[in-house]
Amino acid sequence: MRLLPFDPLLALTRLIGIALAISGILLLIPVQRQPFTTANGLILVDGLSCLALGTAGLLVVAAPVHARRIGQLFALGVAIVSGHLGGLALGLLLVCFLSEHIWNRLAGIGLASGYLLIGWFASSWRLPFSGDGLNSVSFLLLLTGAALASGALDLPSDQPVTLDPLVALAGFAALLRLFSVGPWNLGWQLATLLVGVALALSAAWRAVNALEPSSAEEWIQRSIGGLILAATGCASPAGVVAAGLLLWHVSLRRLAQPAAGTNAWAGWLLAGAVPGSLGFVALWSVSAAAMTAGVAALAMGVWAAALLLMLAAGRQITGSGRWRSTTGALVGLALGLLAPILTRWMLRPLSDHLQGGLTPYGAIEPWGWAGLLALNAASRTTATAPGLALLGLMIVIGALAWVLSRWRKWI
Repeated sequence: MRLLPFDPLLALTRLIGIALAISGILLLIPVQRQPFTTANGLILVDGLSCLALGTAGLLVVAAPVHARRIGQLFALGVAIVSGHLGGLALGLLLVCFLSEHIWNRLAGIGLASGYLLIGWFASSWRLPFSGDGLNSVSFLLLLTGAALASGALDLPSDQPVTLDPLVALAGFAALLRLFSVGPWNLGWQLATLLVGVALALSAAWRAVNALEPSSAEEWIQRSIGGLILAATGCASPAGVVAAGLLLWHVSLRRLAQPAAGTNAWAGWLLAGAVPGSLGFVALWSVSAAAMTAGVAALAMGVWAAALLLMLAAGRQITGSGRWRSTTGALVGLALGLLAPILTRWMLRPLSDHLQGGLTPYGAIEPWGWAGLLALNAASRTTATAPGLALLGLMIVIGALAWVLSRWRKWI
């Protein structure tokens, strides 16, 4: 017999998730200019910490509830604010070992072993001073762990298991945190790009051919995870910003749950097929990051994965409208139109604080209210994404063309 009129575990998990999301946003205020460190460098709060905490809070609101979820949140918090490689490795290991899927433990072993190996060979276990311990073996362990956390093991199977969002987030954060240790060589960047594009294309193709909306959604989330890996492999400010936008996009899809039923217009907004929506901006940003990195073949793969994702998400639009999908679509449209402001305030600290390990090959800059610009290493514009003002101007031009056509009796 239930003593309370509500599930206390569900209420506690949702409360912690909302608190984490708000904390991640509020912590951006003091770290806009530089990261916050205390306890002799053992605690480090920067743009990546804020992004991970805020995203974890949103993900846990939509994730299935079990007692270990709170432990995962605590472990992820320890890992993401730790300035010590030992604390970072321990937190990542616990996030994966507390998952309900046993195969995620392999991802945890890879992520933790990679950072422990860096600390073993480095002159210091403190994150900012451990660059001399970075080596190819530790990088391979971290990349393997991140790919496993993204659901790469499910590619040979017909029916994917439910992806653990906190484990996937831990894998992305672990790979991004590696930029705080030191710069990557070209071989590491190419390997990450290849793994990311391969995962994105394979999962997107599976999503297009999936028969059930729930199965298609699982493949879509794995494909977006592959694009996050590809964006990270660009090793540039543009790639880091693209990874942040893709994290927001996949989090919004988990909250909106379009596979459970949605209106046609809301489904296409959540699919990223409508210019100005968050999904469109996120998919454009990863494509632009790949182009500015100068890897034409892989940029074509990213474009193909993005188009397949839009097609797969559009094919699963079924049922009637639900308040979650409708609200999620409207929020995604608002976030997409406000992308120039959000990029400057919420994602600029992410790339700035990781700048020491990034290459100058590409940046995504706000273009006022007109949208976003993708700049190459020579600061030349390679791609643009329309913002609120540019979309409004397009509507006005279209209306004038329609009036002129009516006046000239063309239509």
